[in-house]
Amino acid sequence: MKSSHLHNLFSNFLKKIPLRIIFTVPFMIEIFIIVGLVGFFSYKNGKEAVNDVATQLREKITLEIKTYIEKELSNLILINKLNADAIKRNEFNFDIKDKNPQMDYYLWQMIKNFNHVGWIFLGSQAGGETLAVWKNPSNGELSFSVVNASTNYLTFNYAINSQGQRTKIIKKFTNPYDARKRSWYIQAVKAGKPIWAEIYPGIDYDTYFLDLVQPIYDDNDKLLGVIGSDYQLDDVQSFLSNLKITPNGQTFIFDRKGLLIASSKKEYSLNTNKGLKKRDRPAISKSSNPLIQATAKYLQEHFRDFNQIKNNQSYQLEFNYKNEQQLLQISRYQDEFGIDWFIVTVVPESDFMKQIDANTRQTILLCFAAFILVTIIGIMTANWVTKPILLLNDAAKNIAQMNLEQRVEINQTYELEELANSFNNMAHQLQELFENLEEKVAQRTEELVIAKEKAEVANQAKSLFIANMSHELRSPLNAVLGFSQLMLRANNLPPDQYENVGIIYRSGEYLLTLINNVLDLSKIEAGKTTLNPSNFDLYRLLNDLEDMLHLRANNQGLNLIFQRSENVPRYIWTDSVKLRQVLINLISNCLKFTQSGEIRLTVDNSNEETTDILTLNFQVRDTGVGIATAEISKLFTAFSQTQSGKESQEGTGLGLAISRKFVQLMGGDISVESELGKGTTFKFYIQAKLGQKINSNTLEKHPQILGLAPGQPTYKILAVDDKPINRQLLIKLLVPLGFEMKEASNGQEAITIWDEWEPHLI
Repeated sequence: MKSSHLHNLFSNFLKKIPLRIIFTVPFMIEIFIIVGLVGFFSYKNGKEAVNDVATQLREKITLEIKTYIEKELSNLILINKLNADAIKRNEFNFDIKDKNPQMDYYLWQMIKNFNHVGWIFLGSQAGGETLAVWKNPSNGELSFSVVNASTNYLTFNYAINSQGQRTKIIKKFTNPYDARKRSWYIQAVKAGKPIWAEIYPGIDYDTYFLDLVQPIYDDNDKLLGVIGSDYQLDDVQSFLSNLKITPNGQTFIFDRKGLLIASSKKEYSLNTNKGLKKRDRPAISKSSNPLIQATAKYLQEHFRDFNQIKNNQSYQLEFNYKNEQQLLQISRYQDEFGIDWFIVTVVPESDFMKQIDANTRQTILLCFAAFILVTIIGIMTANWVTKPILLLNDAAKNIAQMNLEQRVEINQTYELEELANSFNNMAHQLQELFENLEEKVAQRTEELVIAKEKAEVANQAKSLFIANMSHELRSPLNAVLGFSQLMLRANNLPPDQYENVGIIYRSGEYLLTLINNVLDLSKIEAGKTTLNPSNFDLYRLLNDLEDMLHLRANNQGLNLIFQRSENVPRYIWTDSVKLRQVLINLISNCLKFTQSGEIRLTVDNSNEETTDILTLNFQVRDTGVGIATAEISKLFTAFSQTQSGKESQEGTGLGLAISRKFVQLMGGDISVESELGKGTTFKFYIQAKLGQKINSNTLEKHPQILGLAPGQPTYKILAVDDKPINRQLLIKLLVPLGFEMKEASNGQEAITIWDEWEPHLI
């Protein structure tokens, strides 16, 4: 009880706290807490942030270096593969004793396609001849380097014209050159596969080169020679120099021997390091760069064997240099052809901490300033906001007491002024609403009742019209089908008449199907149209359409052409009725608006591979009057007709709208291209499945009933129908089979005959 009493006292106390205090005090407490937490966590997380950022930076730098090296060296791998394949295809060979323009042009085209490749060369095993195309590192000019019998086995450098042909000799070397005695040739033959040769310094240029060499053998494993291409390591040096690390951060690459390959601060030069034996690359432990030298010393102490560094695995380390912590990452880079390099990134911790310390101090100062400012603004805002709210509260109480003439005037901020205006509008509308509510409700109710009655009447009229039309059309059509069936059963019809009757029968069947689909058409607007797929013979469908429409086209003096590609399957699974109606609609439109020329239907299959799902493309093209560009956008709108359609005074404007709906149901869409005076082309595609083979006879052969079995009694059948032609059809069908028939035109006659005659079946 005591606890409940205290809770009630506290709740009552909170309810009595003024809104000004609620606006001000929580903001002051929040700012005070934020200031303290920001100051604490800024200092605590500073070092962790440094480590995270430094690690991400080093990982990013290492990844960029690896990606660059892999991209650059992949060009050499691609060049050697292309050249080896060309030799295998006998596009060129190692017979380079004499000038060979075809080989010159091939190598010239090859080096032009690769920017950072220095040399592409090959050496012959037969006589040590050499043919190479190379790029001058200083100006990028291309030259041929040739060693063969024509140069007396001396090295001749030739200039190259714009057609890739040798021109003048630009330099001769006095020392004989035998490719078989060169280190790159010996290394390739010894390995027996593509390898990276030892890095070597340039003769005339301040750079080092890396060669990818590969021995070539004939079908009998006889050595033909060695092909190769090289890369200028100055490009790697330039890439490292342009990397954005930190103000004092550095990165460098060295090999398994501890020799420097490249660094972000270039320290060696072939033209100045004359003291180096054979102009060798400097070891990282003897580097002129103090940070690289200190890093090398630490790595040698930490890793007694660099083999423990796995490929593509990074090691995050720290060491002290000049009383400053250095953040270090080392990663190994290897490939299948012998590259075994180590990538190192070193970043002083102070490069990060200076900025973080400054940011922390600024954050704390800003938080204190914000605390004071928010406190002042909170107090002012609370007074400013609560005053109009209290006014609105008093006005709302008056409206609750049905004082609907109450109004409030506030001239402060836009929002509060808008709130007051909204409040006044609400009061005004409430006043009008109470005055006119009953009258408006009665008026709206009456309007809704009238609208509902009109909609129901229209819907009933529409349904009745569709039902009556369907019945009126079916009755004569059943007679057409029935009597054409009787004619088809006759054995004395001439072949051409038999074919004509068959066309009548199939057309009648299809017309009956269309009548049944009249109800489906009314479902389009309601979104209830459905797809009724079946297995059918596409070839037969097209042939039937051609038979149906060919006579009409001939009568108009037009050529009707049906074409289908060889890849169009004969049996497919989709809605044959809708497909047939779409084709009839489109071809009939073409016949209507074409005075001369032709109408062409083409069908092809988009699927190049055999699959269960097919994409069939249909195109109907005519040479008629065409359609204006402005009318094309409204072509597929229901009850919309083009100018030529209006002039013809035919059609309802529904055909194309229905056709598009059917095509979309079959998984496709339809489009049109047209030009006035030149004709129109309708294109559409559908999705279908492969069908199964079915009987494709011209007419389906149903078992024909010949008569009743012997010994049967005489069965009496009464035919009742208000249409004489329907009764006549039944009598002609059943009398030849041995039935005794009578007919009646209405129900009263049927009852009278039934009483007197007692038929077995009505």
